[in-house]
Amino acid sequence: MNHRIASARNFLLGVRNPCGAWPYRRGQQSSPEPTCYGLLALASTEGQPAPETARDAALGWLASRVGPQGALVLEGDDEPHWSTSLLVITLTRLGCQLELQQKAARFLLRWSGEETSKITEVTLDGTLHGWPWISGTFSWVEPTCYALLALKLVGQSQHPRVIEAERMLVDRACQDGGWNYGNRVIYGASLHGFLSSTALAALALQDVTAAREAINRGLAFLEREIKNHQSSLTLALTILCFHAFARPVADLVAALESRQESDGSWRQQIHQTALAVLALQAAAGGSNIFMLPRSGAKAAS
Repeated sequence: MNHRIASARNFLLGVRNPCGAWPYRRGQQSSPEPTCYGLLALASTEGQPAPETARDAALGWLASRVGPQGALVLEGDDEPHWSTSLLVITLTRLGCQLELQQKAARFLLRWSGEETSKITEVTLDGTLHGWPWISGTFSWVEPTCYALLALKLVGQSQHPRVIEAERMLVDRACQDGGWNYGNRVIYGASLHGFLSSTALAALALQDVTAAREAINRGLAFLEREIKNHQSSLTLALTILCFHAFARPVADLVAALESRQESDGSWRQQIHQTALAVLALQAAAGGSNIFMLPRSGAKAAS
């Protein structure tokens, strides 16, 4: 095992909360996103799978946070949380808890962002539904990307909700080729794309032939902007994106490795450390958690 990945793995195993789940930072409240990414990172370390006790405890904690509807909810809250999509991705990649995976996926198919009326300040098509961060709000780019990836991984690529959300993503592409958090033009001003949103959008559309132009513009945006706007998060997501599209990643891998700290982490951020492990593993020839099966490419959307 690569010594960098081994060091990061040891960090992840050492910062779990007593319940077995992960917080965003050591000692904080457990949360679904770092827990899902932590599980995926440990599972991806070839030759040294996650200890069963660690895996079972984290999976048990996640299951305890799933409400009657099938959605993940945060401690002290009863509102559906966007990380339900990440739960589906995690359970699918781990090949476990099929009943819970299907329950969460069914919830995603019922859940959507609110439709917005047409206003002159915003040029997007507000009738297209994706997914929100929380119920009763706008369809945002990143939660829509996670939901699309989750539903496609469980065989729902032809579902009307998925096809509509793909159209929504294409409609939200910014003029510079990237994707913003939600809007692309407001009050007549073109908004700039963001690296993380763009990487996730390209990944979510990777199987859509009709979106190839939007994808290529997004990849060109990433190639241009990642040279000057690097963070641990943007490097990891861009590596995973480029790997899925067979683009070179050697320079990005070197930049990501240079950011690892002596304790094995990336800035003591647990979800970023786990994502870094997943990116480095994919670049080294391992699996890519966001890569969709090639045989299911869709001709139109």
